[in-house]
Amino acid sequence: MKIVLISPPSPPEFRVSRGLMGGFGMAVNPGLLYPPIELAHVAGVLEAEGHEVAIHDSDALGHGAEETIAAVAAARPAFVALDSSSTSLDRDLALARELRERLHIPVAILGSQVTFTPGEIFERDNVDCVVRGEPEATVRDLARRVAAGESFAGVEGITWKRADGEIVHEPEREKIKDLDALPLPSRHLLRNELYRFPGVDGPITTVKSSRGCPLDCSFCGYTLAQGLRFRFRSPANVLKELVEIVRVHNVHHVVFRDPIFTTRKDRVHEICDGILAEKLDLKWQCETAVKVLDRALLEKMARAGCVHISLGVESGNPEIQRKHCGSKLLDHEQAVKVFADARELGIETRAFCMIGFPEETPAMVEDTLRLVERCDPDQVQFCAVTAYPGTPLYKLLKGEREFDYATMTGFKALEGNEHMSAAEIEAKIREAYRRFYRRPRRLVRELRHPLRLAGKVVRYFTLFRARA
Repeated sequence: MKIVLISPPSPPEFRVSRGLMGGFGMAVNPGLLYPPIELAHVAGVLEAEGHEVAIHDSDALGHGAEETIAAVAAARPAFVALDSSSTSLDRDLALARELRERLHIPVAILGSQVTFTPGEIFERDNVDCVVRGEPEATVRDLARRVAAGESFAGVEGITWKRADGEIVHEPEREKIKDLDALPLPSRHLLRNELYRFPGVDGPITTVKSSRGCPLDCSFCGYTLAQGLRFRFRSPANVLKELVEIVRVHNVHHVVFRDPIFTTRKDRVHEICDGILAEKLDLKWQCETAVKVLDRALLEKMARAGCVHISLGVESGNPEIQRKHCGSKLLDHEQAVKVFADARELGIETRAFCMIGFPEETPAMVEDTLRLVERCDPDQVQFCAVTAYPGTPLYKLLKGEREFDYATMTGFKALEGNEHMSAAEIEAKIREAYRRFYRRPRRLVRELRHPLRLAGKVVRYFTLFRARA
C-alpha cells in the first residue's frame, strides 16, 4: 500500500530539528537543515516489506501546514506517520488531527516526546496510535495491520485508544540488537541536495552508525530513547552506506549523529581505514566526548576526512559533572590537549555547554566559562538545562509541576533553581556567548570568516524566541 512519512513544518518563530536531543528536538540555526534520517530508516524497512513509500519533509520543501496536507492528500496514502518534537508538539498534533479528519486513514505519530507522554496525545483524537521508542519494527507491524484491515491491539511498542475511550499501552518493544540487519535508509526518497549545514559548501546528509550511550547523563534524551547499552553497526556496514552516499547520491559531507561516535575507538579506526581504502571524496563530522579521544585516533580521523568534532563539555564544575554529566570531563588538562590537538590537525571543534543544573551556582557557571575559554574551541554552544520527559532530571524536578513543552527549545530556561531564576539563567547564557566571542584574539579569528560570523549573530538573536 501507499504510505507517507511526514516531517512536519517548523513553528514560524524558529526552525526545529526533530532528530536532535535524542528525538525531543530543539530550535536550531536557520541555516541548518538535517534530513529526517529517522523517517528514512523507517522507509527502508517499509520498502523492504513491499510498500510504496514517500517522505514529505515540509521544511526542506518550504511547505506550511496547508501545503503539507494538500501534498499528502494528493499522494492518496492508506497510512500516514508523523515525526514530532517537544517544542512543536501542539502544531504537530494539529497537523495529525487535520490529516486524520480529511483523509479518513490511520495516522500514527512517533518521537521521544510522544514516547514519554503518550496518554495525553489522544485528548482531541489527534492520532490513532503513538509509536514509542525505536520506530522501525513498530511502524512495520502497524503497516501490516493496516494493510490487512486489522486492529492495532497487541502491536508491541504502541499506545492506542479503544472505541470506548480506554488508552491502551501495549508492552515495550525490545531495542534492535542487530543494527546491520536494518536496510540502509531510503535516501532516494529525499531531496538530498536541499540539506545543509552552516559553513559547509554543498549538500550534507546524516548517518546513524550506532545507538545508545553508557554515560547516563541526567538530562540526556539519547540514553532515554536509545538505551545505555552501546549498539553499533559494523564498520563494513557503515562503509557501505558512505559509499552509497558519495557515489549514488553525490553528497560529499556527512554528519554522524551517534551520541558518542568514538565510544569504540577500534571501530572508528576501521571506519577510517575503509574510507581511505575506498578513496572516498568525503568530509565528515561527529559528536563525541573528550574521554574517548586520543592523539592517534584524531590523526587517523583527520586523514580520513574528519573536519569537525562537537564535544560534550556540559560543565566545568566537578560536582555537576559527577551528578549530572556522566563524569565525561573531569580531566581538564586532557580536555585542553584534545582541543589543541584537533586544531593542530586541522579539525574544527565545537564545545557543547549547559547552564542551569539543579544546585548550580553562578560560581559553578564560572567554572564552565573558564574551562571553555582555556579549550578555545572554534565554536561554542550554550544551552539551558532542559528536563525532557522521562529523563532522570525530569523525574527529579517535576513533582506536581506541569512543564510547557512549547518552551523546550534547548535555549529557553523552563525554570530556575535555588540559586538562579529562569531569567538569570538565560542572562548567563547571553553573557557566556558575549564573553567567549568578544575576547580580542577571538574577534580577530572570527573576522576572518565574515559570512560565518554573520550566521552566528543571526543565530544569537533567534535563540531566545518564545513560541507564540
